[in-house]
Amino acid sequence: MNLKTYFKKSQWSGIFSLGLGTIIAQAINILIQPILTRLITPEELGIYTFIISMATLIIPVAALKLEMLIVIEDNHETAELLTDAGIITVFLTSLIYTLFIVVMLFIGNNSFEEIGMYSMLIPLIVLTNGLRFIFTSHNNREKKYSLIARISVLRELAKGIIQVLSGIFGGGAVGQALGYGISPVFGLKIQAKGYFDRFKKRDKITIEKIISIFKDNKNHIKYLVPAQFINSFSYSLITLSVISLFSATEAGYYAITINVLGIPLVLITNNVSKVYLQKLGEDYRKGNSVWYTFLSVIKVMGALSILGFSILAIIGPNLTEIVFGEGYIESGKYISILCFMFAFRFVASSIIGSYVIFNKQYLDTLFL
Repeated sequence: MNLKTYFKKSQWSGIFSLGLGTIIAQAINILIQPILTRLITPEELGIYTFIISMATLIIPVAALKLEMLIVIEDNHETAELLTDAGIITVFLTSLIYTLFIVVMLFIGNNSFEEIGMYSMLIPLIVLTNGLRFIFTSHNNREKKYSLIARISVLRELAKGIIQVLSGIFGGGAVGQALGYGISPVFGLKIQAKGYFDRFKKRDKITIEKIISIFKDNKNHIKYLVPAQFINSFSYSLITLSVISLFSATEAGYYAITINVLGIPLVLITNNVSKVYLQKLGEDYRKGNSVWYTFLSVIKVMGALSILGFSILAIIGPNLTEIVFGEGYIESGKYISILCFMFAFRFVASSIIGSYVIFNKQYLDTLFL
């Protein structure tokens, strides 16, 4: 067996395909961040971070975690119906969140009031990124790793261009948020092409079928959605607390910290988790042992985590001031403190989908 054939048959081939695209996408992001920190103030960066934090609180549960079931579903027709239900759920979730924000703005004396009507950008970000999750899972099911990689590069490039242009023309936090919210639209038509081609020829989703999907997967929704929400809330709570207790400027420094520490998770963990979930589901359906896949991911990710985050903890303070500009040494100090936590997240996030394969979603809630 030659090297090319081995690579194609390897369980890591999908990870390599996704990884290449993500490396390019994150290279774009890394190159743009130092430009942005010189175009917008730490305070504007803090407000932008608040908007994104409130969006990312809901984005992972916007489809009630149905996107995970799309990947592992054995029946193709059911997978298409899950996609239908996921899309409708994302729209409904965004609408409900819009109404919630309107009420909070009307009541006043809360964090939403601090940024006023800019808060209405949050549901837009939830909607576009929720749809991104759905169709990425749909492509993942079909093993279209190359397509996922190309689209991720396109979106990162689009976001970067919008944000840099906004910074040049004084768009502030709003321009940054628009870049984040609009970029998932790029490439969505290409990702959804196969889905829409089949949609024209098959039975359409009905309210009864949606209710049936929710009933059939009630344990999946009941356990994973609260667990994910609590996890997202605990993650966003730090940013909200920094803004409330200190200032938007400090939140801006903290945002750079999270961006730097999040790069390994976006670059490696997200791709590993996608391929891991698909491979584990395939082995389980065929009656093969899943233990080898599980152990191999743990070993590789554990070694990368120890090495990478140890280096980052040491060089963090000096690195951030050199890369992001004067004053950002504060971000580097935060990096050194938080490296230990992110090292664990790096490994855990790669295998979190294991619960779904064995229909043991309650364990995710239990161990949260």
